[in-house]
Amino acid sequence: MNWHLFRGIIVGALFALPITWIAAADALAAESFPEILACTVFGLAAGLCIGALIAANFSRLALDENEPAVAQRPLKVNAPA
Repeated sequence: MNWHLFRGIIVGALFALPITWIAAADALAAESFPEILACTVFGLAAGLCIGALIAANFSRLALDENEPAVAQRPLKVNAPA
């Protein structure tokens, strides 16, 4: 599970970086420090949320791989004769 979690964090960070950069780059045109700071923080928050969801999906994948498969048994139907 640790390997899946590590890969999930890496992939999540790769999604978070461009989201943060795009939010900050849009604000750089305004040249206003409070607006740049607000957009950067908002972009970072959005990127971290998406990254956390990706990491959670990777860790869920690890849990699913470790679960033993449930064998399907035929159903016994007690129908009246």
